[in-house]
Amino acid sequence: MRVDNGEPLGSPSHHTTSALALWLIGYDIDMIFNKPYCPQSNAKVERMQDTSARWADIEQATHLAQLQSQLDGQAQFHRQQFKVSRLQGKTRMEAFPDLETSRRVFDPESFQPQRVYDFLAKKVYTRSVSKVGQIDHFGNRTSVGVVYKSQYVQLRLDPLTCQWKVFAADQLIKTYSADTLSKEALLGMTVYVKELTNQT
Repeated sequence: MRVDNGEPLGSPSHHTTSALALWLIGYDIDMIFNKPYCPQSNAKVERMQDTSARWADIEQATHLAQLQSQLDGQAQFHRQQFKVSRLQGKTRMEAFPDLETSRRVFDPESFQPQRVYDFLAKKVYTRSVSKVGQIDHFGNRTSVGVVYKSQYVQLRLDPLTCQWKVFAADQLIKTYSADTLSKEALLGMTVYVKELTNQT
């Protein structure tokens, strides 16, 4: 799935990966993130969304169910009735019949947190240390030591132990459990919900 960097699939304010994107990754859906502020990277989809919004007259919807119904109706028309000149006057379903037969059936039990851990393990996160020696990361506020105040540290996830490793100047200074990345949190999309208690 190719997406931009806006909510709900992107998460520019967190400088990380959105809860919804992590949920999709857990279901074995690869995410392709466009470069920020470059809608032309996904121009066809951007134009399609604009067309769908205009055709469905979404601003006239008074509630979510009506909006969904209007979008579904226009999507069906777009695929099954609208004839496309570049497809020799065929509809999209006539030109690409496999779209209806090659769908993967959604299995709620197929979610695997390890897919998320392996994805996050490829990333390095930079966080600033507060004046009291704490950092905020994935809904956790944890102490790395006052000695590192006003500095930057890097975090990497160990995909096997599901622990965050914190580095300063390439030296490991702390390891702590990635509790907010539990299967329940990933499924419930609550990975960024801040805890009430601080780790020490």
